[in-house]
Amino acid sequence: MKVLYLSARFPWPPHRGDRLTGYHLIRALSREHDVTLASFVDSPNVNDGMRELSALCRSVRTVQLARARSWIQAWAGLLNREPSQVSFYRSAAMQRLVHELVAAERPDVVFVQLFRMAQFVRDVDHPRKVLFYADSLALSLQRSLPYQPWYRGHAVEWERRRVAAYEQRVAPEFAERWVLSEVDRQDLEARGCPPVAVIQHGVDERLFALPIAPRTEPRVTFLGNLSVPHNVDAAVYLAREIWPRIRALRPDATLELAGADPVPAVRSLGSIEGVRVTGPLPSLIPVWERSGVLLAPLRYSTGIQNKVLEAMAAGVPVVTTPQAAEAIGARDRVEVRVGADPQTLAAAAAEALQGGSEALERVKRARELVRSRFTWSALVRRLEMLAGTNSDRP
Repeated sequence: MKVLYLSARFPWPPHRGDRLTGYHLIRALSREHDVTLASFVDSPNVNDGMRELSALCRSVRTVQLARARSWIQAWAGLLNREPSQVSFYRSAAMQRLVHELVAAERPDVVFVQLFRMAQFVRDVDHPRKVLFYADSLALSLQRSLPYQPWYRGHAVEWERRRVAAYEQRVAPEFAERWVLSEVDRQDLEARGCPPVAVIQHGVDERLFALPIAPRTEPRVTFLGNLSVPHNVDAAVYLAREIWPRIRALRPDATLELAGADPVPAVRSLGSIEGVRVTGPLPSLIPVWERSGVLLAPLRYSTGIQNKVLEAMAAGVPVVTTPQAAEAIGARDRVEVRVGADPQTLAAAAAEALQGGSEALERVKRARELVRSRFTWSALVRRLEMLAGTNSDRP
């Protein structure tokens, strides 16, 4: 099978959700199939990434994203019906590249990661185009509204309306539409999208090799790209509202905020006693090895959270919010601990640090849940089924 894979962000380094998903899905596809990657790059220095992706892909083609021009496009498009992030990525060069690749390589499947890239295949006549929404962005923006500062609320609501309309408008142009959780499927279909398939996410299978054992270090971890709004909100909420309650219960505990691109609001949290902001890390394996608990107090995220899945796979106790647990199908006191307010989350994290046989059994069940349900091969098999439904080539 030949797959043309379109990505807004170059999938290396895999230190944020969409890059991580892209890297691992390409890695899984390349084991049995030919992948051509067409991606924007926003840095002239992508040599490491080109080596990594070229080793996996039949071909890697890139278009330089001029960020100044992109921001001008996004601001100029505020009065249009297209979402700002669609305007941000508008590119005649990418449009030409996609048409060139479709004509030259005659892919069996055109795979579009995230709706912002749908614009480049809307006029491409191909019977097997797949739009991988991952999450419903409109739903995520809606959930974020109560946590927005007063001066941003109207702008976020305006973007939400445009995103909701655009997500629906482009949906019929694809053979299949994918999301990662049932909540996102229900939201998209309720707004009039054609049937949307829930396709399970995967994890780095190397995490299953980490030993499950009692944790000796009272380290609370939060992991994620620390420039993404829902992660910034969670990190600030954790450090300022939950962390003091944890310290009251466990004075010896430390908090590690790990992840790429911490914004000033996150970097400032390092001045709080017991809190360390690490920034990007070359490997996440040491993070999981030293973590006593992953505390992910995500208040308005949607879809599958990589950080939660990876911690469960790595044998790290997880404490999170109801919606993050629901997206994965994890149950309170069975595979994870769940809380909806600072006091409950703090108590659950302190309990996880305490350890014990009950906590250890919960970690084992969590790993088994991920091992049994979340694999990149599910996405690959779905694409294979789609490619096999019609023997005609475009």
